[in-house]
Amino acid sequence: MSSGWNTIVSDAGVFTELVSRLGVKNVQIEELYSIDSESLKALAPVHAVVFLFKYGKVDRDSTSQDVPLDGAYDKNYDQNGVFFARQTIQNACATQAVLNSLLNKSKELDIGSELSNIHGFVAGFDPDMCGDILSNSEVIREVHNSFSAPKFIDSSDISRPDVDEKNNGLFHFITYLNINNTIYELDGLKRFPIKHDTLSTSEEFYEKLPEVLHRRISKYTDEIRFSLLAITNDKLQQHQAIGDSLSVQQELEKRQRWTRDNQWRRHDYTPLTVALLKDISASLSDEEWEELIKKAKLKTVSRASA
Repeated sequence: MSSGWNTIVSDAGVFTELVSRLGVKNVQIEELYSIDSESLKALAPVHAVVFLFKYGKVDRDSTSQDVPLDGAYDKNYDQNGVFFARQTIQNACATQAVLNSLLNKSKELDIGSELSNIHGFVAGFDPDMCGDILSNSEVIREVHNSFSAPKFIDSSDISRPDVDEKNNGLFHFITYLNINNTIYELDGLKRFPIKHDTLSTSEEFYEKLPEVLHRRISKYTDEIRFSLLAITNDKLQQHQAIGDSLSVQQELEKRQRWTRDNQWRRHDYTPLTVALLKDISASLSDEEWEELIKKAKLKTVSRASA
């Protein structure tokens, strides 16, 4: 396993197990397939919603001009009880979005000793320092990396392009949550937390958040690739508590799928790949093998430039 941070899949099962292994209790991550109050209420309580989007020109312009796409910077966020860590490394923006959410819910949730200790230690630190503390946590990094297959090349120090000229990559995660009856957006690439709508009650979060999300999505006139993850309570515990046997069975089956998929993600397929290559090349001459490699390279270049 590399010493850096590996890229992991944006998946509800991955992050549910990840936060559990960090010691967080009674928390589950669920996919959101519709942006409306009914869908949010169906998963209540919703502690936060993580938003995945393609970081494109509109976002680069917003960052370069140091203005939010929507809402307003809260430069006094620390006085308003908001924890905020900036993203200081690559490959971990999804995990950081989840952690930014949980560390703002330490009074409502049992976030475990590891995150509680970090939360207490960074009190009063600026966002960059908070980001560095999270990034340098061996416990968090090891749990995060455990959801990827072993790597033999550390790509964490390989810089990504500042400009995505093809406009087809560089996805980013941010989180939306209710803090003291205000909807906040926490984006690790921004300088400050972003304030959105004020709420009359905590329940109004389910009505107002879809409006905030739709305003954000409307900024992307030619983009349809978005994903939402809701941070909610442990649904298995919830269904068991009320004796809903059908929902318990469905939840158990989902957990089995998650466990299987996570095992596959951790598996090292390198020996299989080498064995397949040996099998393919065994019946080929050197010239035929070179020609096959050449065609493969051309196909890769063609896909990259498409």
